[in-house]
Amino acid sequence: MLISLLLTAYDAGYLIGRFLGAVLVGAIYFLPTILARKKRKSTQIFLLNLLAGWTGLGWIGALIWAVSSDTQQTVPVRIVGTASMADELTKLQALRANGSLSEEEFNQQRQRLLNQPA
Repeated sequence: MLISLLLTAYDAGYLIGRFLGAVLVGAIYFLPTILARKKRKSTQIFLLNLLAGWTGLGWIGALIWAVSSDTQQTVPVRIVGTASMADELTKLQALRANGSLSEEEFNQQRQRLLNQPA
């Protein structure tokens, strides 16, 4: 009875040891993925780690990629030239002077410009 109980405890310990060993090996195998979880290209690093990590070279490549710094992506900013209020009023006066705008239309457009937030 005692021997049977000891063997059962040994088998249980052996299973726990195997399980913990498998978790440790899995954590080491997916170390590049764990390190890259906050990077922009974490999915690509995971796929490289999963599909080519077993080669050793793929694992090292994924690890280097995971610990390297992200390059800043530059976004081109388009600068839109905006005319000043004085320029707009000058254009409206020119349109009124050549007859393209009536006095009423000129006053409406001028009020629209003056009421705009700066």
